[in-house]
Amino acid sequence: MRINEAYEHAAILPGPGEDCGCNKIVTQCVDVSAPVTLIPTASLGTVTVACQGAPMVDCVTDPCGTSSTITVTQRVCVTIPVRYDVSMNTGEPTISCVDSGPCSPCGCKG
Repeated sequence: MRINEAYEHAAILPGPGEDCGCNKIVTQCVDVSAPVTLIPTASLGTVTVACQGAPMVDCVTDPCGTSSTITVTQRVCVTIPVRYDVSMNTGEPTISCVDSGPCSPCGCKG
């Protein structure tokens, strides 16, 4: 809702026999701000590990035949439950007058 919609009124007309006076309608644009801070959270559950299939073994002997290196590779399924959440804090809203720019009775223009 435009701020003007809440305050637009018909001009106050003089009553019968009243020809003097000055009636005006004023409009003022304002900027209203409402700060919102979002705070993320993540919590981890218990991690579980399960081996998948048989391990692979690779054996490499050095060129001189003095040593061998064995590499064992195992596929492992790791399950990590994660819970994500967001909380919100609101700050105090603020208001300030608009110092420049057109502001007409049919709505503020930015």
